[in-house]
Amino acid sequence: MCEANVYINRNGKEELLMEKVDRIIPGDENNIFMESIFGERRVVQARIKEMQLVHHRIILEEIKRAAEFQEQEIWLTLDTEHGHFHDGEEIKLNLFKGYNMKANQDYTFSNPQVFMQQYGKSRECPLHINESMIEVNLGEEADGLIQIYARESGDKELYAKIFVEVGHHHHHGVEPAGLPLEIIPGNYQHARMGENYEIQVLKNGLPLSGAKVKATYTGTSNNDYPHHLVTDDDGKSSLFLTARGNYLFSVADEDIISTFTLTKSF
Repeated sequence: MCEANVYINRNGKEELLMEKVDRIIPGDENNIFMESIFGERRVVQARIKEMQLVHHRIILEEIKRAAEFQEQEIWLTLDTEHGHFHDGEEIKLNLFKGYNMKANQDYTFSNPQVFMQQYGKSRECPLHINESMIEVNLGEEADGLIQIYARESGDKELYAKIFVEVGHHHHHGVEPAGLPLEIIPGNYQHARMGENYEIQVLKNGLPLSGAKVKATYTGTSNNDYPHHLVTDDDGKSSLFLTARGNYLFSVADEDIISTFTLTKSF
């Protein structure tokens, strides 16, 4: 007999969740898959608290879902699957509004602006509103490593930033865009899954220590941000990348919310 009864601890009380479980698999974002000898299957959001195999007992601890209220934020993505553009290719981006990389059609734009910054010069980009997102087209003449940032005014000042690579091998350091609150990468490089990625938070151009940075990734099933970081005295923090696709970093300070999209091609 190798099966066990699974209990879940809710508010200090144990409740029987499933009997005769012979298969239990912890998954991403605190999801736990269970299967009993009767063929019953179930997935719960919890963590394993204790395993008493001699007594055929497994105890889980409930993880409460995030509150329904979610801050509005904006973020930029590239309209390509390659993570970069080729020379002469039409450069397109999308600007979204929502939370945790999930666009929300109820969050409408009021006065969005998008700017292209390169070689110390900045110019505003033309926009096209398409339902719950805004399309940005830079044309075919851009080259090198370009910094794009967006701004939206409302109850809070919302900012978003992304780097656009046209061509290959633009692995040099990057300069801040000069936003009142912004996230910059430690060094622009091709980020890979299974590596640490460093970011720095600046407020009015100076490192912001103790800043709470949230991080998420494309396709997350979690309602809230799955990763939470805190910056050190130099305003820096790092995240070990475990998922494919793009990552989004978000930081809030007073009445400003600023995001940075890390573009990954895999």
